[in-house]
Amino acid sequence: MTKNELTYKIRPAARLVHTIGSDLIGDSYAALVELVKNSYDADASNVDIQFDFVEIDNEPALKIKIIDDGHGMSFETVINKWLVPATNDKLKRKSSPKGRVFQGRKGIGRFAASILGQEMTIATIDPNGEKSTAVIDWRVFNTDEYLENIELLVEKEITKESSGTFIEIIAKDELIIDEEKAENEKELDYKLSYWTGAKIDALENELKKLISPLQEYESNDFKINLSFKNSPLEEYNNREFRIEPYPIIKLYDYRIYGNVDSSGNAKLVYENNVDEIVQKDIIETKYKLETEARYCGNVRIDFRVFDREPEAIDNLINKGLIDPVTKKYAGKNEAKRLLNEVYGVNIYRNNFRVRPYGNGGIDWLDLDKDRVQNFTLKVSNNQVVGFVTIESEENSNLKEKSARDGLKENEYYFGLKELCKKVLRELELRRLTYREKTLKSRKGRSSIKKDIDDLFSFKSLEDSVRAKLGVFQINDESINEITQIIKNEEVKKTLLLENIQKTIAVYQGHATLGKIVSFILHEGRKSIHYFKNESPVLRRYMSHFKATKDEDSYNDIIKGLEGFVKHSGMMAELFARINPLASQSRGNKVDFKVKDCIQDAEQIFKQSMKSDNIIFKYNCDSDILLYGWNNDLYMALANLIENSVYWLNLTENQKKEINIEVRKGENFVIIDYTDNGPGLSVEEIKSEMIFEPGYSKKIDGTGLGLAIAGEAIERLNGRLIALESDLGAYFQIEINTTK
Repeated sequence: MTKNELTYKIRPAARLVHTIGSDLIGDSYAALVELVKNSYDADASNVDIQFDFVEIDNEPALKIKIIDDGHGMSFETVINKWLVPATNDKLKRKSSPKGRVFQGRKGIGRFAASILGQEMTIATIDPNGEKSTAVIDWRVFNTDEYLENIELLVEKEITKESSGTFIEIIAKDELIIDEEKAENEKELDYKLSYWTGAKIDALENELKKLISPLQEYESNDFKINLSFKNSPLEEYNNREFRIEPYPIIKLYDYRIYGNVDSSGNAKLVYENNVDEIVQKDIIETKYKLETEARYCGNVRIDFRVFDREPEAIDNLINKGLIDPVTKKYAGKNEAKRLLNEVYGVNIYRNNFRVRPYGNGGIDWLDLDKDRVQNFTLKVSNNQVVGFVTIESEENSNLKEKSARDGLKENEYYFGLKELCKKVLRELELRRLTYREKTLKSRKGRSSIKKDIDDLFSFKSLEDSVRAKLGVFQINDESINEITQIIKNEEVKKTLLLENIQKTIAVYQGHATLGKIVSFILHEGRKSIHYFKNESPVLRRYMSHFKATKDEDSYNDIIKGLEGFVKHSGMMAELFARINPLASQSRGNKVDFKVKDCIQDAEQIFKQSMKSDNIIFKYNCDSDILLYGWNNDLYMALANLIENSVYWLNLTENQKKEINIEVRKGENFVIIDYTDNGPGLSVEEIKSEMIFEPGYSKKIDGTGLGLAIAGEAIERLNGRLIALESDLGAYFQIEINTTK
């Protein structure tokens, strides 16, 4: 049998140009952005985008012109690189003669011009005066011809004109020619009518966000100008202006900015701009990634946050907010509109925005979802104007999709998200502290127990009634009778008060159980694996013994059963330890040993602490007793230990420790709880914000742990406080033992 070996070449169809242009790039904004990026890559100082509404052959048309003063292209570059799809020329060269890092590297962006119009003329002049002109009718690519058979007109001449590139695109509304479709199935190509007022506003917004407005780029030598001629839309007719960042971004209420390097070391500055005097706070820390994410090179971050309450909008206007169109002070509606135009967290690479990040509806940091979980602390997406600058793909491993619709969601992308959220959390914590101290005029630390006790206390009512009756000269006997009625009512309410406290304690126990469920799973996983793996082995031993009565098999069965007894006991002990937190009710208050509570709390985290090399030590005499619900101390300690384990795992300490020291006085018991983790700031300690529900430094934290711990200790007639320490976190529990 004869074998015929033939070779063939892949012959791309002409339609490929539309696929990599209009279909891949996506929309007209992106198409114009791609052409502007090409001007930047050509070392242009200025690029002019002109919309000229004209008539061609007695039909309305639009000429879109993109003109730059860059170094242009030679004839050889035009025919062998510019007209070649997916060329790797820029990928290999990486930067322009002026040292600008190339924006376009995939070699397809220029074909996006097919989205903008049906015909295009490009005239480009290189520094040697070589002028090359190409005329492209994009409609010829809507055929079944092979790409190699499409002929384009390209001319060359020598000129004395300055270097640069001129692109003119003609856009019309016309019928799409498709021979395979019936006449009644023909489609209209609305390339002229596309540019409505809303679309032009969106384009302006895209261009304003295109170049990073961060301080280092404010003196950038690349300017974009936008103009309109003979526009049928009166508000745009004969309008010409330079694209500049939104002035509103300088009028933020809060800001955090700085750098995070490729190892997670952060140097940040926090600013509070609500008051007349700007407050600053320098932050230097190291962020350890908590998930499977990876560091993504050096990242520059700038988050500017705006409050949206009516008084905050007034404050924004008073800072000098000018409407960029009318040049007058903005009203409230205008201020909200300007915020709505600019909000979002943008990503920039080498000065230019990576689309679509920064568009209002793109909440890539999940800010709105997080705010639902913690409304008090978190800011929403429409409050943030963010600028995140990343390095090149080679340094960051953050790779842009070919379709220009964002970054590939790899482990480096998730690392970027996590770092951004950690930086924003620094702002959120300081913002919450400020708002609690000023806007809400909070007086001291809030307490559910204290609020409920005050609600059920009739003492102030008794004093008021006694004073009022005295004014009316009621005799003391009658006054005492009336006040006794009030006292009797207070006694009746005491039982209701205790039931409410029990119910709250039950709910807080469930919340604590939810916080430590991962540790419980970790503790029980070893036993579950044993049951799963040893069950079939034990079954085989039993079958073998039944058939042979072999003594070795019998011994193996006994050994296996001992293992089952051991691990079932461990599981039973685990469930017994967590059962108080899962209980639906509480018994009566009793005397209990402090040491037992410490040991029970330790057992929940014992396996995890062992795996994480955390040393747990405590010193407590066995005879130290407290009166109340032992679950409360157990719950408070469980929340403290859970926090310590979390933060110790994010430190670089070689020796990680948790220490509990218990001492007894005549009418009190003091429990000193310390760890050598990152600790707390002086502001957090003095303001006691860490005990407020919602305040959490964890990315996905609920801010309930310390609030629950504090409430639990108050039910024991005590108080949980944080103290300053150079070694880490230091909490002190002081409980009054007087019954």
